[in-house]
Amino acid sequence: TITYKKKGSRRPRRLTLEVMEFMRRYLQHVLPTGFMKVRYYGFMSPASVLDLKEVRKQVMDALQGGDIVPPPQVPAKPSLCKSCGGVLKYVCGLYALVLPPDDDG
Repeated sequence: TITYKKKGSRRPRRLTLEVMEFMRRYLQHVLPTGFMKVRYYGFMSPASVLDLKEVRKQVMDALQGGDIVPPPQVPAKPSLCKSCGGVLKYVCGLYALVLPPDDDG
């Protein structure tokens, strides 16, 4: 038997559960090793100023290609290595991640 309070109520309530049902409910709150509670960081944190509707819009825009930066165009004249003179092959580009400034300063 466990005692709990419903949200918005002060009255304690009692609930009797079978052992396996209690374990099932309890283990839903246990994270696997190495996992972190995400709600303390990012848009789910209590200090977040982003509205969930705005986050949803940003995710949908990104999935539809609205905010995706295209890879740079390969120049018509190939770049050459300064030491051996061989043609350089473009493998990938690195883009700077721009984050909004912290409110903490």
